Amino acid sequence: RRHGTDRSAAQRTAERGFHTTFVHRASDDFYEVLGVKKDASAPEIKKAYYQLAKKYHPDANKDPGAKDKFLKIQEAYDTLSDASKRQSYDQYGSADPMEGMGGGPGAGFSGFGGMDDILSQMFGGAFSGRGGHGHGFTSQGEDIEASITLSFMEAVNGVQKTITITPVVHCEPCGGQGAKKGAKKGAKRKTCRTCRGTGQAMFKMGGFHVQQPCPECSGEGSSISSKDKCSACQGRGRVRERKTVPIDIPAGCDSGMRVKISDMGDVPADGHGPAGDLYVKVRVLPSKTFRRKGSDIYYDLQVPLTTAILGGTLRVPTVDGDVEVNIKPGVQPGDELRLRTKGVRKVNSTGRGDQYLNLNVKLPTELTSKQRELVEQLDAELTGKPRSDPAKESTESTESTDGSEQGTKEKDGFFSRIKKDFENFKKHDDK
Repeated sequence: RRHGTDRSAAQRTAERGFHTTFVHRASDDFYEVLGVKKDASAPEIKKAYYQLAKKYHPDANKDPGAKDKFLKIQEAYDTLSDASKRQSYDQYGSADPMEGMGGGPGAGFSGFGGMDDILSQMFGGAFSGRGGHGHGFTSQGEDIEASITLSFMEAVNGVQKTITITPVVHCEPCGGQGAKKGAKKGAKRKTCRTCRGTGQAMFKMGGFHVQQPCPECSGEGSSISSKDKCSACQGRGRVRERKTVPIDIPAGCDSGMRVKISDMGDVPADGHGPAGDLYVKVRVLPSKTFRRKGSDIYYDLQVPLTTAILGGTLRVPTVDGDVEVNIKPGVQPGDELRLRTKGVRKVNSTGRGDQYLNLNVKLPTELTSKQRELVEQLDAELTGKPRSDPAKESTESTESTDGSEQGTKEKDGFFSRIKKDFENFKKHDDK
């Protein structure tokens, strides 16, 4: 009994802390906390966090449970917004709770700080009060995505292309204010008094609190009188604009890669913060000549039978143009040659991949009598077998009731033997 009370306070604290963390991890799914799917992209996670942070931050939400809810939201975002932490969480169901948190969930917030401090770090915006209750902010706009298709050589060498996008921009006639020209001086977009700029309103239904878009401002967080609305944007202050954007595709780009163009996304729905970014996903068409694996190029080289036996020089295409390649005597079908630095340039690097040549020995399908005699001489020389009588073989072929069938069998047998002898040529030569 006495022995059981000798544990140090640090030991008891450590045990309690470990137990609490374990239970918390087991009960909360970070994807569910943010309301996103497990394959959600980084912009989707960021958007979900942005909306929840506005709703549950203690400075804006006085609900007794908002504090704990916000902590969970913050912890979920800290984990899922970091690629390495997210990978660990997906694989093991947890990420290191101490990393970047100063000792655990909620640590380092100094009593949560202000909404200004936390959201400005996440979204790069400058936050300021608008007066009244709650906080307003100028946030960054949403990122947008587009796609582009390139030919094989365009991706290898790099190219400048143009794409058409329709981002959300400030309405030019009203300068993004939503009020038409000539409206009264005070006819500006005003923060909705019902939702206080959040765009969301809480309703009580059957004992539950349900959040829906604010009916007063239609979820926009602000409104303007109908008589003063800009006709171009219907008082929203934002419109979609068709733009043609130049894009530089770097050499070595491959299918699945994304090219980022800063500040070409949507402008914020409210305020005058920076626009989001444009991400262009690349799709590369296959080549009829080459195959590509990363920065390496593969090419099937047809080698004539005589070149394979005697050696020689062949002209080979590469992404930089044709080159002469020396073929050593006695190469075998399936052999592979490597041309260093003849592959694709590595993105954001001066290095290049290699080109690999897969050798396919090409056997003739027909022979003249002279060619046949010469090959038979080679066959006899390599195998030590006596030569066959060409005249006798010719007579037997002619006397066959189905000459085409017998001739085919002889030809097939002959070329099969030649192929087999050729494949064993190196071994025989070594002996």
